[in-house]
Amino acid sequence: MDSLGRDLRFALRLIRRTPVLSIATVITLALGIGLNAGVFTVLSGLLLRPRVTVSPDSFVHLQPAYTGTNVPRLESPQFSTRDYLALRDRATTLGPVTAWTVRGTRIGETAPFRELTLLVSCGFFEVYGLDRFERGRGFRPEECAGRTAPVAIVSDEFWRRYLDADADILDKPLVVNGRPFTIVGVTPAAFSGRLRGEGVWIPYAWESAMTRGPSAFDDPGTAWLWVDGRLKPGVTSAAAVSELNVLMRQQDTLVPGRVSAVTVNNGALIYEPAARPVAMFVMPLVLGSVGLVLLIACGNVTLLLLSRAVARRREIGIRLAIGCSRGRLVQMLLTESVLLAALGIPLSLWLAWQAPGVMRRSFPMMPTYPMNPDTTVFSYLIAASLVAGLTAGMAPAIESLRQRLTPMLAGQEITRIGRRRGIRDVLIAAQIGMSLVLLAGTVLFLRGERAIALRDPAVDAPHVMLVTYEPPRETSAAIMPAMSARLQQLPGVRSIAYISGSGDASIYGDAPQLNVRGQLIEARRIVPITAVSASYFDVMREPMLQGRGFAGMIASQGGAAVSPLVISDALARLWWTNGSAIGAELEANDGRRFEVVGVVHADVAFSAGTADSVMAWALAPTAPASGTFFIRFDGDALTLQSAAHGVLRAMTPNAAAVPTTLAAADADLASRFMPFVKMVGSLGITAIVLALVGVYGVVSFAIGRRTREIGVRMALGATRFDIVRMVLSSSAPPIAAGIGAGLILLIPATVALTRVFEHAPVPLHPMDPVPYAAVAVLLAFVAFATMLVPAKRASGVPPSEALRTE
Repeated sequence: MDSLGRDLRFALRLIRRTPVLSIATVITLALGIGLNAGVFTVLSGLLLRPRVTVSPDSFVHLQPAYTGTNVPRLESPQFSTRDYLALRDRATTLGPVTAWTVRGTRIGETAPFRELTLLVSCGFFEVYGLDRFERGRGFRPEECAGRTAPVAIVSDEFWRRYLDADADILDKPLVVNGRPFTIVGVTPAAFSGRLRGEGVWIPYAWESAMTRGPSAFDDPGTAWLWVDGRLKPGVTSAAAVSELNVLMRQQDTLVPGRVSAVTVNNGALIYEPAARPVAMFVMPLVLGSVGLVLLIACGNVTLLLLSRAVARRREIGIRLAIGCSRGRLVQMLLTESVLLAALGIPLSLWLAWQAPGVMRRSFPMMPTYPMNPDTTVFSYLIAASLVAGLTAGMAPAIESLRQRLTPMLAGQEITRIGRRRGIRDVLIAAQIGMSLVLLAGTVLFLRGERAIALRDPAVDAPHVMLVTYEPPRETSAAIMPAMSARLQQLPGVRSIAYISGSGDASIYGDAPQLNVRGQLIEARRIVPITAVSASYFDVMREPMLQGRGFAGMIASQGGAAVSPLVISDALARLWWTNGSAIGAELEANDGRRFEVVGVVHADVAFSAGTADSVMAWALAPTAPASGTFFIRFDGDALTLQSAAHGVLRAMTPNAAAVPTTLAAADADLASRFMPFVKMVGSLGITAIVLALVGVYGVVSFAIGRRTREIGVRMALGATRFDIVRMVLSSSAPPIAAGIGAGLILLIPATVALTRVFEHAPVPLHPMDPVPYAAVAVLLAFVAFATMLVPAKRASGVPPSEALRTE
């Protein structure tokens, strides 16, 4: 401890003697560490922490698992209404218990918009720690049971954005799915119970008004409710699990053939089975990305410390000559670098504190998560600072001790070409490689955003109108053909098609596992299938690359029939590399069978596939219950928009969505994806700037050490071009090695990106080598341009001045 104290005091004196170098080192490390801590703060709040801000230690999320011969129909690991009520009324280890689920709804009357709405039971706001509303009140028991007029509660965010912050909002109607709900309360801003969307809560007894088809509320065979609760004081999670499993076994007697088991967790998103696989890739991917930025920053600091180590060669030599051990010197040098990292902790902590606000401003629709830094984040920051300090200081410490003692005492340095540059070359190669990975990610995301916004000109997206039709439950499905006929008669309409399905299903389709009939089950892969009308490809102006479309075909009836299927060219290349896919028979894991009748380019539709454009289209029924019309038209878009809206209002007033053009829909999706592009782009730009600063510093330092050699060469007849070429050629190997290493690092990064964005409606195409090659060429050009500045400066030094430097 005495030696550590002496090392700290000496390090502080050294920092005071070299303030510019020390400040640059502290700021560089603080930025890298703060960026890492900020991202970890956001990820911890999104994935790892309880989703409540009030007394999170007592909050529990109940998660069931069902086995046996009579497994309930599941939306995810959820409970039926009957099971929830049994747990709520009979569990003695739990205090308040609540159930909730999510439904996509239409909000508004004249120009409704889609919004995620929470259906909740009484007790929801108590479980989520709300004891006082900003305005109004919570739900009453009779309202939760559906025995009164329908009521709703909205969030402060929803109230301000959509209701103009109306001070008299209480007791006014909010039209949801065409039905008026009386607003009885407004929650405070940033309420942790705003789990989806911007915050609309409705009693769960009104589930039948939120969706088409049979009501789940009264069906004991449908598990549709997530259940949360609070542990009573002094009760452990293990005790609660034991009691809940006893109660569920009693419930199993009401469902012969069902075996239930219940676990509890803190409600973090990482515990959700649907989210866990993606989260296991997202966390390493995101933390690895910002970790690369920190490593690049550490590389720059290492280069700075290496340059200072050259000036301290005589000091190090004297210490060794008077008997100081090399291990003791390493401790002293590492103490200095760790102290520099520690001095940046306040700035790093400030950056981590700002990260949640940046995230919320970038994604205002994001639910409220407790993302403020906690002890876990602070521990992560301390650990990152320690590791960064040791990483940045290890190479200079080792390099300082590798020199021979006699030249060190004389203050001499070997400056011949290629000598004593191994560590610097490795650092530059590492920085270039890591920068290439991050820059390639930036280009991928930017290409994805551009691909959304700039559709194939042949489609003529400004002259394709989208009309989404999602009628109330009681509306007959036969109205779809009638509505299609009415829309066809509007002035300017040339042709019409539709996608079958409501809400997001009309965009993303279902995603079964498909494989070629007769192949091994292991060959299956998930393929999103969108149900479209027979005229769909004609309306979208997309010719078949192979085979034919659905024109003249009728949807197959019955589970045993083989349905026609059009697949993307990406899927055709995946399974039929040397032959035609036409006529091949596919089978799904749900028993459906398909025959491939056509192959089309992947970018044809307003529907999404996997990240590598694997997707398919099936023939929709002639009278679907709901869907989205695609209208090809001539003339003014606003005129047709008004006319189409009038048709909707006339035929089903409660389902009057606002039509929009395909170009506007593309632009909206691209704008929602843009925050991702900006975040990834900021990492890429930060990385490349840091790497280029490191390249410039190393080349400048090397030229400074070789000034006399350059003078000798010029005195012997070398031209300025020869000097520039010498400098560039001596620095080219680490640049080339870094680009090669970066391309190798891109292989696992590409696999991770493909897995994360497998079902995203964004055409990233991470397997496409073109952007990687372009980034490599660009990075090489910029790196050589950076080296050219000090090289030209060195070639302009007069030989007489260069020869006098030593």
